[in-house]
Amino acid sequence: MDWRPGGRQRSQKKRVVLIAAVLAVLGGVVVVALSGGDEVDDTDISAAAGRWTPMSDGPLSPRIAAGDVWTGQELLLWGGRDCPAGRCDDESVPALVDGAAYDPATDAWRLLAPSPLSPRSGTSAQWTGTEMLVWGGRDADGPLTDGAAYDPVGETWRAMAPSPLSARSAQSVWTGADMLIWGGSVDASGQELFADGAAYDPATDTWRMLAAAPVQARFDMVLDWTDGEMIVWGGRAGAENLGDGAAYDPATDTWRVLAPSPLSPRVVRSEWTGTELLIWGGEQGAEALADGAAYDPAADTWRVLAPGPLTTRRGNVTVWTGTEMLVWGGGGGTGAFFFGTGAGYDPTADAWRDMPPSPGRFIPVSHWTGEEMLVWGGIVPGDGSAAVAASGDGVRYSPTG
Repeated sequence: MDWRPGGRQRSQKKRVVLIAAVLAVLGGVVVVALSGGDEVDDTDISAAAGRWTPMSDGPLSPRIAAGDVWTGQELLLWGGRDCPAGRCDDESVPALVDGAAYDPATDAWRLLAPSPLSPRSGTSAQWTGTEMLVWGGRDADGPLTDGAAYDPVGETWRAMAPSPLSARSAQSVWTGADMLIWGGSVDASGQELFADGAAYDPATDTWRMLAAAPVQARFDMVLDWTDGEMIVWGGRAGAENLGDGAAYDPATDTWRVLAPSPLSPRVVRSEWTGTELLIWGGEQGAEALADGAAYDPAADTWRVLAPGPLTTRRGNVTVWTGTEMLVWGGGGGTGAFFFGTGAGYDPTADAWRDMPPSPGRFIPVSHWTGEEMLVWGGIVPGDGSAAVAASGDGVRYSPTG
């Protein structure tokens, strides 16, 4: 599979997350979507730059919601859960406890040493420079509150000190010294939410609680690190989408409220460029979106992004390459079609470019290596016995071909 741009082509919207919010919507609509025919758009990709190539087959079974980090040399994956009989939104499915590392330089995989953690999915995972930190998540019985650190050089794990946080699935950022965890929920329904957080210092194996935040409890929000602050924006509180945010400074243990955003409330992903936080697409309830904005934390101001070539979607991947934000894949609207299309956004020029297509997938793992985007796992169309299935393969996208 070597997807190169050629002449004018039609990009196929396959029949057929943020994980909790997106899968909750998918669970009720995917069978309806499959009963109809494929939809096709007329996206002109003749000028699309770059090339897709497959990753070698790995040792892991298909899965979603795995913990994942990029070390600078390897993609590390651990845990997650399968989608038996298409039940991708079923958190009672038994979780997984194995992991693997992928080296794009050699296109080779290796299994990770066994972890001291119990099987789980939806963990918070961060790379410290020497270790992969894995915390929280949930198994078939509910949320968890323990964690462990993996050293890929020594091929060893160590247990993390007990956390002061209650059991949950939560998001996190790495500051360069601490892993910051904030918010989260007990399950995908979002009925039991959290507005507290804690910082874990791997050098001393200690935790401290964060100061109280000026925003309400939420999950599936933007949570990003800006080289000085942790930004919290948007997300969900039960069935309600949120459109406010705040910034946390770990040096002073203080928060500030963000200026109002021009975007509607939503669940969405983000990318930090070094000067701006880029937000595009996402979902508001059952509606997928296709607009975006950039937030400048130094000036506490927002600007609206130029309209892009992509249709409304959610559950897509985003990565920052150093010069552009790549947006690819995902699904759209209540029809829950998988998209194989993508685009690159240049914040300096406030302009978009098309990417060549690749067979679509939903909520996969994605990372930028410094040269290419790695995409692995996620949800793909089923084989006929089920509407959808988890994927156990991956692809690589190079913007330069």
